[in-house]
Amino acid sequence: MESPFTGGKVIRQVKEEELEFRGDIFTVPYTNYKCVDTEEEFTTNEVDTLNLALLHNAYREKHNIPFPIEIFEIREKYGVSQTKMSEILGFGPNTYRNYENGDVPQLTNAKLISLAAKPNGFIDLLDECDSLKQSYKEKYIKKAESLMREGAAMTQFLFKVQEPCSLNGYMKPSIDKFSDMVSFLSEDKELYKVKLNKLLYYSDNVHFKNFGQSISGATYQAIQMGPVPHKYGTLFDHGEELGRFIIERIQFENYESEGEKFSSVNNTFKSLNDKELETLTLIKEELADLPTKELIRLSHEEEGWKKNEEEKGLIDYRYAVNLKVTLS
Repeated sequence: MESPFTGGKVIRQVKEEELEFRGDIFTVPYTNYKCVDTEEEFTTNEVDTLNLALLHNAYREKHNIPFPIEIFEIREKYGVSQTKMSEILGFGPNTYRNYENGDVPQLTNAKLISLAAKPNGFIDLLDECDSLKQSYKEKYIKKAESLMREGAAMTQFLFKVQEPCSLNGYMKPSIDKFSDMVSFLSEDKELYKVKLNKLLYYSDNVHFKNFGQSISGATYQAIQMGPVPHKYGTLFDHGEELGRFIIERIQFENYESEGEKFSSVNNTFKSLNDKELETLTLIKEELADLPTKELIRLSHEEEGWKKNEEEKGLIDYRYAVNLKVTLS
């Protein structure tokens, strides 16, 4: 990037700032740029969007307000249109659509959305909605009752942290996204488990650094070999069962242990949006061909790993704003 004042060099800065949103004050890692020649500070549309996303994340976390992906998934799991969901909740006709697109709900509306997330709460809302036709009510109640029986046992088993917070990058965990990340990264690349774990860590954390949210919602743990997804073995096994990739167990000559080689299965990566695919492409192009030892060395320079390695703790995504790895 060139300075808009002189056309010369600029420095990207990250510093703690107090910002206000709806009467609440939050300390967030605020990003801007400084012109080397004039020392004037400035922002771009991209970093303004990032700073606002981090502020909104903090507000949502404090007040337990669902994130856009959650708001979308709540509606999708019942098979309800955006307009019908607004009707059920008593919102304006376009309100639910706006929330899915990123608008932050007012607290009263957020409580109704959170109530709808629970199948029994959704049924209560349906019972109280006088404007909805009985045929729609019966259809949606039947679906909600089915979901109540299924529960969320699998997601709870796979992921340590369920609700969006700084430990999962303010993203509801998704085995579909995680599996598609593995498949995308291993497509046309010879990846083994240790390197893949580092690429996943950098993919989620670089995306958080640029957009204020992770891709997969996975939590990462600091172990001796560097950051790894928590329960990565279980996650990999389940992703293979979903048919997103293949794990080949290879016995190395002169070694007692075996390696796990990942190969992508023909996949459309439909769970990933364009920005997420751009991040994964960047990681794949700039880091996937590095030697595994070099990736381990780079990950050992990251503050999030240094702060948590001794206790093998979970790595807060807020460390991502100061990642040491350099990407173009």
